[in-house]
Amino acid sequence: MTSQDLSKERRIEMLEHYSDRLIVGDSIRKLTRPVDARLRRMAEAITESVSGDMEKALELPSKGAGSSGDKENSSIASRTRSRGGRTTSTLALGPATKHAPSNGNVLSQGVAKLDISPKESEQLRINEIRKWAKTEDKFGGSEKDMYESIIAFFAYVARGVKRHLTTSKRVSEDTKGKCRLIIPGLHPDYKPGDSDDSTRIDIGLTDSRYNAAIESCTNPSYYQMRAIIEAKRGKTSKDLRDAFVQLSEYTRQMFAEQYDLRFAFGFTICAGEVCLYHFGNSKIVASAPMDIATREGRCSFIELIVNMSLCENSRLGRDPTMQFLSDLNCWEIDCPDDDDDNCAGRDTVKQYYFSDLICVADRLLGRHTRCFPATDIRPTKKREKGEPLKATVVIKDAFAFAKPDASEDGRDEARTLKRIRSEFESKNPDDIMYPKIVVGGRVRFKRGDKTIEDTTSTMYEDIDDGLLEKVSGGTLFRAHRRIVLASIGEPLRTVETVKEFVTVICDAMESHHAIVERCQILHRDISDNNILVVRSGDTVRGLLIDFDCAIDTSKDRGDVRHEMTGTLPYMSFNNITYSNVKRTSLDDCESMLYLLCWYATIGFGSKDERDEAKVAFKKKAIAQWRNGGMDSIAEAKRLHIASPINFVDCIVKKFDTAAKHSMELRGLALRLYQALFESRHFDTKFHGSRMTGGGSLMAELLGIQPQPTATSGDGFDESNPFAMRSREWEVISRDFLDVLARAKEDMVNWVDAPQQPR
Repeated sequence: MTSQDLSKERRIEMLEHYSDRLIVGDSIRKLTRPVDARLRRMAEAITESVSGDMEKALELPSKGAGSSGDKENSSIASRTRSRGGRTTSTLALGPATKHAPSNGNVLSQGVAKLDISPKESEQLRINEIRKWAKTEDKFGGSEKDMYESIIAFFAYVARGVKRHLTTSKRVSEDTKGKCRLIIPGLHPDYKPGDSDDSTRIDIGLTDSRYNAAIESCTNPSYYQMRAIIEAKRGKTSKDLRDAFVQLSEYTRQMFAEQYDLRFAFGFTICAGEVCLYHFGNSKIVASAPMDIATREGRCSFIELIVNMSLCENSRLGRDPTMQFLSDLNCWEIDCPDDDDDNCAGRDTVKQYYFSDLICVADRLLGRHTRCFPATDIRPTKKREKGEPLKATVVIKDAFAFAKPDASEDGRDEARTLKRIRSEFESKNPDDIMYPKIVVGGRVRFKRGDKTIEDTTSTMYEDIDDGLLEKVSGGTLFRAHRRIVLASIGEPLRTVETVKEFVTVICDAMESHHAIVERCQILHRDISDNNILVVRSGDTVRGLLIDFDCAIDTSKDRGDVRHEMTGTLPYMSFNNITYSNVKRTSLDDCESMLYLLCWYATIGFGSKDERDEAKVAFKKKAIAQWRNGGMDSIAEAKRLHIASPINFVDCIVKKFDTAAKHSMELRGLALRLYQALFESRHFDTKFHGSRMTGGGSLMAELLGIQPQPTATSGDGFDESNPFAMRSREWEVISRDFLDVLARAKEDMVNWVDAPQQPR
């Protein structure tokens, strides 16, 4: 793919976002080494053999025009063309397959017929590799010619791996069966069939069994890929940046399509320099370049491909606690059941089965949260395509921030949900909707003879200590958690009317308020992804889920003030400015107000109706809550909530007028604003986002051009309305909830006025 396929603005935005997470550490290549000692020794032997064979072959023909290699290459091509048949690439060791050539060069016209011997096919590969090995600052041919050289390199290594594995008698068939051949799709520069956009990738790498015929393969989908290659003919700074950005964006789609992907690898190849990238949850790690023009660089690249061929599936990012059951056409997943008294001590697991998911991990970095509707009853027959399993639970799978010692982890969601369950299970007179946990805990699996917890520390355990601290140290530590919930719902986007929406968000906030009041647990991540629509006949209710970011407010924690949590564009102003004002229920109420405004602008109803509203949405002020950096988003919100006039003019008047009851929704938004930012418990100087004493609130909260401030006797900053309101968070949040509750009660009196055109 060329960089022109991404807009200039999009490339700059992605580069800024991803570059902040990028670090260089050559020890990242160690993560592909097999854990099994026998396979590691075999990988070393294969690397030495394949590397030696390649170097010997590359030195055989004399250099310069008219070399024996060029003559032989020309002869083979001539015989291939003379047959006039359809042709394919030389990845095949034997007969050709049915795929048409990717372009008209010599390599693509290799083993079209049986008259091309394996020896001649191998010579074609070597000639292509030789062209690549001569590259200095820029590859000599076109970008498509470069693809063929890269494909030839992988084919050569795959052939060597297969030869050694099939002839070795020192490794059992069972162990060999866990190995694979890493092979590229042979028609580069293509759009994967399961892509969610129109972009084209350069080369997709997939795998086959170690003893399978190395034939030209169809281009893999994102679901089938082991890694992606983004190639550039040159290696200027622009080439390197564009290759990195494009690879990052494509890899995001691997996470979306592969249910069991924990982390991913990818390659950029700029001229003759190959870099390996590891995409984790918090950081992207790049290796030092491997220079194909040098023997050392070629050997390092061969070693990497061989290690990827022989290592355990978990070393390539696959989750060993999930497996696809082809005989039943569904997935089996192990769910831990951690004991409260010793949350790291028991290895009790329960198996569940699923066929689809309702929450996709469609971001490159982060928690990679996935939700699967599942059942604990193993199917008795193969599921037909498109036939859903009858789900009784929802499984949430995510890499959440945590403490290394599970017993000291105050943000363990399983433990939080068990605490909520114990409070509401026997006493729930108000029929509060709350998430009901069945089992849950940290994911563990076997690695060699040990059972390990799946955390960022164990994920990166083979890399250098200095790099380990950068990717998993301190606040970057994450633990893989899996939780089974009894409640099954639909995403918030499935609401069809304003009345349904108001009912759902009111239920969610009633649950939020009750959990804060009775359990002293603050959610801290109100967003559309964390509210489910629960339908039962004609009844619609709302369920607040995802307590990954929740904290125990009864404990004195320093990070309650300074930790940034939540989801753009719903972050509260305190949160997005990283202010030192203590987080309270008011921050979550503010997030709910932003969520209401967001949905009121996008609209309700069918997908086509929402898509129509989204076209106009991009030009509205509320779009600033998502676009740009944190500072620009915060400044936009500061302006929009500064006063009721600003809020109405910039946000409320832009609501989608085509939705029924849009006027009632406008009134509700304004009343919620007044309850939150114009509290009757404070003087007007503490309303909105205004600041007394000079300077802007944004500047002061960010520590820019600090102004002298006055403090009250209890230490509150009286020039900061957010700080002053936070000391009355209980009564203000109660007022906020009362406004929602009244709106829910009044909906029976709402008149269905005629819809207005957009």
